[in-house]
Amino acid sequence: MGRERAATWLLRTLALSLLCARSRGQVFNLTLSVKEGLPAKTIVGDLGAGLSRPSTGFFISESRDSYVFRDLEIDADTGIISTAVVLDRESRERYEFVAATLTGEVIQVTLEVEDVNDHSPVFPSEEVDLEISELSPSGSRFQLDVAKDEDEGEFGTRGYRITDGEMGELFHLEYRSGSEDHPSLDLILATRLDRETQDFYSLAIEAFDGGVPPRTGTLQVNVRVLDENDNPPVFNQTEYHASLPEDAPAMSSVCRVHATDLDLGDNGRVAYEINRRQSDPNEVFSIDAASGVVYLNKPLDHETQAFHELIISARDGGAQPEHSSAFVGVKVLDVNDNSPAISVLFLSDTGDAAVSEAAAVGDYVARISVSDPDFQEQGVAVTLVEGDGTFALTQTDDFLYALCVNAPLDREERDLYQVKVQASDLGSPPLSSEVTLLLRVTDANDCRPAFEKDAYVVRVSEDAPPGSSLIRMRARDADDGVNSEVRYSIARSDRGGPVSIDPETGLVTTAAALDRETQAELWFLVVAADGGEPALSATATVTMLVEDVNDNEPVFQQQLYNATVPEHSDVGSCFLQVRWGMCSFTCTHKIYILLRYSSRKFASSHKYTFQISGGHF
Repeated sequence: MGRERAATWLLRTLALSLLCARSRGQVFNLTLSVKEGLPAKTIVGDLGAGLSRPSTGFFISESRDSYVFRDLEIDADTGIISTAVVLDRESRERYEFVAATLTGEVIQVTLEVEDVNDHSPVFPSEEVDLEISELSPSGSRFQLDVAKDEDEGEFGTRGYRITDGEMGELFHLEYRSGSEDHPSLDLILATRLDRETQDFYSLAIEAFDGGVPPRTGTLQVNVRVLDENDNPPVFNQTEYHASLPEDAPAMSSVCRVHATDLDLGDNGRVAYEINRRQSDPNEVFSIDAASGVVYLNKPLDHETQAFHELIISARDGGAQPEHSSAFVGVKVLDVNDNSPAISVLFLSDTGDAAVSEAAAVGDYVARISVSDPDFQEQGVAVTLVEGDGTFALTQTDDFLYALCVNAPLDREERDLYQVKVQASDLGSPPLSSEVTLLLRVTDANDCRPAFEKDAYVVRVSEDAPPGSSLIRMRARDADDGVNSEVRYSIARSDRGGPVSIDPETGLVTTAAALDRETQAELWFLVVAADGGEPALSATATVTMLVEDVNDNEPVFQQQLYNATVPEHSDVGSCFLQVRWGMCSFTCTHKIYILLRYSSRKFASSHKYTFQISGGHF
């Protein structure tokens, strides 16, 4: 009790002294600082440092919550202030108390505890789990809790980083300090994730403060990539092939298809179905939706359909399902109950059973295809019967043959051939069939027109009028059709004779009046050409003889002749020669001369006799 009373008396005295000092203006302020974490007994300062003159005694006063006497030691005699414990700024950052000297001076003391970097940033939890959809676009943000650092200022949290360098390609951080009470930290997706490639990521995020060296705190972020239906089912084969005998019973197993989906859950659960819109509309086959086993649903018939194509669709169970397709080919195995079938395709221009006589040896006449539903793999034996060796068969493929020319053809000698093709399968006993071909040999323009003679002679009177018929030229062509149609023309003559010819009938007629005295004989060349492409032709020479008619009078060369006869001329003496003519060449006509006397003396006298020979008197 005595000590409590003494303390109370001291406080009252100190308070009274402080009141008096303030009234006299004797109040001093002393501000000290000390770094936290220093060992106990560390000297902080001296109360006398705040006085104008030294003092040897002090009274100390503190507030009830200042913890001065607990954390500090103050020497009342010397005024030395030291730490009683290791100070912690995060527990108490300031101490305040009042001291008074024995002389009544008052000192207001403030001790600031300076911060040191003695705390690391600490996340609210050491580990956090994130779920990110694999369809999240790049740039997506995911907020993380920031780290707390008990230190302040530069020793507080200054930033964050991802310690795994490879993770920096997928994620990066964005830290916004804002105000001290509302900082934010975002994990940002740098690129889209693919759960099927990697479904889990673990990255360490480090928070660091501003110390040198900095203190750090670590947050382990576990990223689980959520599945999305972004993968279609994938078949283990793009094509499946199976075979069944045509007498297989219903519900026989054909084959099994299998598809996998990399997605999870319903997104990866695959169901199968036959795409009826693209295949098997008659539902010959069925499929188990869960197992993918294809079954025979209806009886098969090799002769009706030897091969079936199925489109199998695999669909996942996603809300918006993905799907893919595979091809299933089913071959129907046959029983030998069919004869081979022979199909003939003629290669002529018209598609008829014909071959040109101009076809060379080896030329194709027809394409023969042979099919036997029972022996498609083993093949069929095909032979040629008849044909006299003029034609032969050449195999061009498993079931294809070519009927080709084996010897020269001549339509003029033979224009029709009968050829028989026979096909036999390899069954036991074998089944066979045959087809008979009647091949017509078509004409080629290989024959020239032929006149009956090479040269003809015709006679015509020179008084024949224009258009008179001279001769009908006839040329025959052994070809057929257009190739045998002959047309006639006159190619040339010795003087461009006055004749013409009908191009169709070959009738030669005069084209102008004739004059034997001008031209008694002429020749011309008649051409007979057929209608082929190119045309073939022949020629014949025609000689025309113009027969004379008496159409010219004799004409003396002079109208008047004067002659003198010596009186003692001998008988037979020539005293005059006269000339006449009818044409420019020697005449064969007989000329009769009648003498008329203009003198009666000569006319009545018989003493004068004249003889005319060759115009000589």
